[in-house]
Amino acid sequence: MPTDQKLPSTASIINIPISIPLAYVEDNLNQDWSSKLFSDKSLPLGSGLFADLDVTRIGKISLKGMDNNSLQVKIPMNLKGDLKIEKKIFGQVLSTNFPFNENISPEISFIPQIGPNWDLVVRDLNIDNWGRSMKYNLLGFEIDLDPLVRGQLRRVLDNQLSASNLSNLDFKNMAQETWNAFSEPYSIDQGDIQVHFFAVPKSLKVKDEISKDQKLNLYIGIEGEMFSQIGVRPDVKPIPLPDIEINESEENILDIVLPLILRYEDLNQYLNKAISGQQIRADQNTILIPSHLKTQQYGDKTLLGMDFDAVRKGKKEVKGKIYFAGKPVFDPLTEFLKFEKVEFDVKTSNLFAKWGIKSKKKKIISQIEKLAKIPLGEFLQEARKELENQGYLETNFATFKANGLSLDVEGISNTPEDVRIFFRAKGQMDVRLKNLK
Repeated sequence: MPTDQKLPSTASIINIPISIPLAYVEDNLNQDWSSKLFSDKSLPLGSGLFADLDVTRIGKISLKGMDNNSLQVKIPMNLKGDLKIEKKIFGQVLSTNFPFNENISPEISFIPQIGPNWDLVVRDLNIDNWGRSMKYNLLGFEIDLDPLVRGQLRRVLDNQLSASNLSNLDFKNMAQETWNAFSEPYSIDQGDIQVHFFAVPKSLKVKDEISKDQKLNLYIGIEGEMFSQIGVRPDVKPIPLPDIEINESEENILDIVLPLILRYEDLNQYLNKAISGQQIRADQNTILIPSHLKTQQYGDKTLLGMDFDAVRKGKKEVKGKIYFAGKPVFDPLTEFLKFEKVEFDVKTSNLFAKWGIKSKKKKIISQIEKLAKIPLGEFLQEARKELENQGYLETNFATFKANGLSLDVEGISNTPEDVRIFFRAKGQMDVRLKNLK
């Protein structure tokens, strides 16, 4: 009586909010910095004017979160160089140099984004304030250094954000380690059976924002599907990080569905060891000794067929076959997989024995139910421990740890090949920033 069953989804997700105070990023930027921001020669200013320019950082960078998810950066710097005037007079080129040395503190706002290569990129750059006028009057020439310095600022910011000891804020490495942990196989022993779980990650989602409480918030989400294999550990090939998608979720959640797939041949092996040769008493004069147990799908139930020898007091032994079909369910109190809504049948050439066994089916069913229970308590304990191990990550700037993990049975299904028990783990990820060195 096969029936179609909709199997529970094994889609799983880890979504990690990471909150980094801007003061933390400031400290990182200001720990170890090269004072030279850029240097160039013979930069054209128009009208025969050129400039040699050295720009040096002379103080600490400060950060401030603004509206519209933008970040304002203030960089004290010194502009030093020479203005060159080249004019043709009576066919001869005359060149004059005028040195200058100015300190400025420009306030630059932009929207920071995690780029395709996981670096912080600058978008919508704007000069809010130079801190002083950038215009000069020199021998009747009005000179505006604004376009000259403005054209270099993106390069300055890119260099500062990438080179000023921001290796500790290595978002790509953090994402890679989380991605690897999500897909790395781990093994759990269930009795004599070793189960290997592994994930096939499918998407990586990221969103970053600047909050009003002066923090850089990142939301990193990994989605994939869980699988299991019994016996030989699977050879899972590393999957490279995919292109980044926009993360719509800001929830802190670890939600993983683990499918424990018990093939009927594995179930046969387990039940033969647990039941074969046991004594099942039908009545005061009859004992059934089961052997050669075999399982298969029977609609939404598992059918357990077994040979039996009926040892009867004062009578010849009778051989036959018992069919026991029950719906597999999980008892959370005892943490056993057991069978309910049992159907029972017996086949033997001895009609009197058949009727006698059928008349005692409640008693026989009760004994088979006790023998056919599969303990899952140790499995649950080991699975929870392994998930906690998988959810612990160390990076250069933070420690990630799975917290408050619960692990419950989500559902049980029969297929033509196996019995599938779906465990659902739910919890949160705790993120702790490390002190910078």
